[in-house]
Amino acid sequence: MVDRRRFLANAICVSAGSYLPGWTMPSLRAAEGELPSRKRCRGLLIGGLLGDALGGPLEFSDQLEQVPWLCGARRWDDDEQLDAQRRSELSASLRLSGYEELRPETAPYGPWTASAPAGTLTDDSRHKMVLLRAIKKANQAGRAVTAEDVARQFIQFEPNETRESDREERTLNEEGFREYRFAAHWLLGERDLQRARPLERLWAGVNNCSGQMLLPPLAVRYPGQAEAAYRAAFELNFIDSPMARDMAAALVAGLAAAVAPKLDDQSAQQRWHALLRAMRGTDPFGYAQVPFAGRQLDRWMNKAEELADRAAGRPKELFRLLETEGRPLYWWDAHFTLLVPLSLLHLCDFDALAAMHLTLDFGHDTDSYAQVLGCMAGAVHGSELFPEEMVTAVTGTLASEYGEDVESWLSELNSSL
Repeated sequence: MVDRRRFLANAICVSAGSYLPGWTMPSLRAAEGELPSRKRCRGLLIGGLLGDALGGPLEFSDQLEQVPWLCGARRWDDDEQLDAQRRSELSASLRLSGYEELRPETAPYGPWTASAPAGTLTDDSRHKMVLLRAIKKANQAGRAVTAEDVARQFIQFEPNETRESDREERTLNEEGFREYRFAAHWLLGERDLQRARPLERLWAGVNNCSGQMLLPPLAVRYPGQAEAAYRAAFELNFIDSPMARDMAAALVAGLAAAVAPKLDDQSAQQRWHALLRAMRGTDPFGYAQVPFAGRQLDRWMNKAEELADRAAGRPKELFRLLETEGRPLYWWDAHFTLLVPLSLLHLCDFDALAAMHLTLDFGHDTDSYAQVLGCMAGAVHGSELFPEEMVTAVTGTLASEYGEDVESWLSELNSSL
């Protein structure tokens, strides 16, 4: 088994094509001569959407054994290990599922369409739409986006601005954004408790993953500028607790480092190294210097490596360690939403699609874990990593249900790319 530290340190090229035999390029194929950094920016955006769509139908399901393409690692023998062949099989078997079997009902934080088809998006992606719409409005006004802009988009959010929502969709919209709208009204200065509630009340102060859903696309605006990306993400993030704000901003910093143009000629593992190094090393407010406590991000990034080392190639054992020593209060805790994909990346020697498969097989808050992993994988490898049929399904949903498209997002985020 490859040592993860040597993998990250050495220049051993791991190309997407080496473990995706037979898969074709996505429908959003890059233009001839397009900069690799732009391809990775596109990959970051598509990866987040795709991770959400992969995980949404499986989220919190207790019937994952009914999903025929999942590997069912919990049923493996205790000493069964991954090897290169097994990782390749996991990558090749990854599939988008529809909601018809496991989650046919609509849900405020899930699908807004009953028995939704494969490629349907959840709140993880709707949060990203909030950010992109806020950026678009600020661009039109010729100024930088602010937290107030984001707050207004939380309040105003409609699925598709070109069509009228039906009654059920309006109800789901209201329920799915209610808590965020309370906080948004408060940020904008309202104090009527029928409409506004203090920011500290949001999710009862739980260190949750809201910022990790909202902010990853911001990295595209700051390619190679980890600290600027961190500061921008921290400033816009009024929906997280202080610890979760640091984690979300660090994630954005890492993504910004991975899409740096200077890494265009580097190998995938060098970009993985840059991503993880920037997450750890970008700390403008000195969280790591807090006496007696230190930085929680460092603690959980260390824990991801430790648990993967102890699991020694055994997914079943890593699942057990995550559920016991990962210490989630809720499955959507900010630290846990990072711990799951990071530990599985280490276990899979940074084979991103094998790690994605195991992330889904692990269960719990699958769409949140998978969208974080998808953003990372896309930022490192580019959109070419993902199978064409999956990209087509997700971008089709984005267009038909929400009136949005990834190319417009790229332009809004950074027209100079």
